[in-house]
Amino acid sequence: MVKSQGWREIYDGGSAEAEERLFQGYARRMRDVQARHARTAGSAAAHRTLHTKTVVGVTGAELAFAADLPAAWHAGAFVAGARLATTVRLSNAAGVARADTEPDLRGAALKVALPGGGVHDLLMTSYPVSHVRDAQQFVAVAEIGAGPRALALPRMVAAVGVRETLRIAGNLRRASRRSESLALESYWSRGAVLWGDAGPVRFRLSPLDPAPAVPVAGFDGLGVEFRARLARGPVRFTLSVQRFVSEERTPIEDGAVEWDAPWTPVATLTVPGPEALDDERVHAMAFSPWNCPARFRPLGNLNRARRAVYAASAAGWQR
Repeated sequence: MVKSQGWREIYDGGSAEAEERLFQGYARRMRDVQARHARTAGSAAAHRTLHTKTVVGVTGAELAFAADLPAAWHAGAFVAGARLATTVRLSNAAGVARADTEPDLRGAALKVALPGGGVHDLLMTSYPVSHVRDAQQFVAVAEIGAGPRALALPRMVAAVGVRETLRIAGNLRRASRRSESLALESYWSRGAVLWGDAGPVRFRLSPLDPAPAVPVAGFDGLGVEFRARLARGPVRFTLSVQRFVSEERTPIEDGAVEWDAPWTPVATLTVPGPEALDDERVHAMAFSPWNCPARFRPLGNLNRARRAVYAASAAGWQR
């Protein structure tokens, strides 16, 4: 167990080493899920286990931190007035590429270039909390989702029980919906990360210029809508953070609980125009919450598991 400043991490199995052994097993199981998704898609090659379809890829965005950012929020390169080149990937969450008009969760991944070299990835999805509490539930649900639909409910009940099945199903139903525009979505980290001396935070992107959407139609409709929007002007989001308060209001280990804490805006993400788009290049990139400086390391069971699982997934589709 790691504990500091009123917050703590609790390792599954009683130690970091025992938990890591569990995570390696989860990673192998998620590689099997990845292979099943490839067979479903009729593909000879594996793709990302989840968030397979890149809807929008941007290589020329900028993350600009507020000029009056309080010193309490300064950490690493994230300081008042910093302007950092950023790559953006907006995606559908499904493990198989589907039409943009279908209900789904959406994802936003930022790869921020750091002064002097290195990158800092920030990963988010379009619902405030995870559908699962921990990595064990995540892998179980992913395996069930990759199997026969008719068996999903009884297998879910057998894996997590009736109460958790109802909670997970309700979360997935609310989170998976049609999107009018990826520029109008908000995206949440859902899990906690360190933010230097500020301690644990969750972060969120929210639309700064909510202009009306163009009607979305067709397999790639959300990408078409985003490009049409960029032709009219930049697309901007506000990056905000919320700080850990207590285990009761802002739990570290349970990814299914929405934090009860105020949001503080810290930076603006700007996609300048169509010239910044490069879907093919961005699609080839791997993103992970563990691509970050140590002072921003991910926290909680789900985030700790993502280091092994994301690496295994990337090894499968980048071969």
